[in-house]
Amino acid sequence: MKRDFSAPRRKSFIMGRNTIRAVLAHSPKRIIEIFTSTEEENDSSLIQEAGKHQIPIRKVGKKDLVQKVQSESHQGYVALVKEKPYLELRDFLESASSKERSLLLLLDSINDPQNFGALLRAAACFGIDGVIWSKNRGVDITPVVTKTSVGASEIIPLIQVSNLVESVKRCQKEGYFALCADVDTKAQSLYDFSFPEKTILIMGSEGKGIQPLLKKTCDASLYIPMEGWIDSLNVSQATAVFLSAWKSQTA
Repeated sequence: MKRDFSAPRRKSFIMGRNTIRAVLAHSPKRIIEIFTSTEEENDSSLIQEAGKHQIPIRKVGKKDLVQKVQSESHQGYVALVKEKPYLELRDFLESASSKERSLLLLLDSINDPQNFGALLRAAACFGIDGVIWSKNRGVDITPVVTKTSVGASEIIPLIQVSNLVESVKRCQKEGYFALCADVDTKAQSLYDFSFPEKTILIMGSEGKGIQPLLKKTCDASLYIPMEGWIDSLNVSQATAVFLSAWKSQTA
């Protein structure tokens, strides 16, 4: 899969033990340095794994950790890493052309970093091929996102685009069936639907849903039947239900 390395690799911080472990397991060369709190006991297994890759460990105060990631949820561990490069959509589609089955998740206007992280975690858990979102409509990858995703943001293929509508149309030209999660009158029950071999699942924000222009590109709409006295799920929970249904048909 091609990646754009023409621009210099930027550096950023990630936080949390599980997030750092995920990067150590999948791409340890991205980690430049690990910072641990002088006020907490070291995680010996994490320190040993970092040592295998000759990654420097520096002890600092808790205030220094908070300053680096602008969050107190660091669990005593912060790492300086080379940022993971995003994929180009055209390169992804080229590499996926030989696949018999493929699922892409497209996110529209997800502004809550914890929701975004939970969405990436679900995407990684169910083994989908990539996540698409807009540069202009939604949150970007932040330390809070990476920690909430439990490192999934550092593993799953990420595709950031300028125009979601054009991106869906491009995927459709390559054989992808566009599905919207919606509750309109034409929507079908998720449990009565057979997923096409190649699918792009579009999820919108909890407040506004999927933007109208994007909804018009969809080949079908699906809803999740509910019977309880609470009749709604947040976007990350709903996405996990959709991905589980897809996985059950492909297992």
